Amino acid sequence: MRRKILTGVGLATVLTLSAGAPAASADSPTPGPSAPGPQAKPDLTKRAARLCKRVPKVEQRVTRLTARFSGDPNTRGSVLWLQAKADKVRPKDAALADIIDGRAKIRQSRLATLKLRADQLPKVAAWCKAHGR
Repeated sequence: MRRKILTGVGLATVLTLSAGAPAASADSPTPGPSAPGPQAKPDLTKRAARLCKRVPKVEQRVTRLTARFSGDPNTRGSVLWLQAKADKVRPKDAALADIIDGRAKIRQSRLATLKLRADQLPKVAAWCKAHGR
């Protein structure tokens, strides 16, 4: 199953593109008469609307996953649950225990990412509210 997670990159792209094109550098030559015309810009209002529409669901998902990953050893899917499972399996199969430990490390790093996203989501929601989306 593939899941999408909202990133700050989407908002940064919207803000950068809506601010206008960056100034041309001194290294780039000016386009001559044979240069192609301006290219079509993406419709930023639709992209921003899609981004803002997803904010509540992403907030719920981040909250739910953070609670699950931070749970105690009895909470299925938590980092502590995986570590306890690895400790239980280690006497029987050391290789499987190492795999489970690896999953626990990945989940721990994902927890840090989720906390970072939780900190950024209010900024995205405020931007959406300020722009009437």
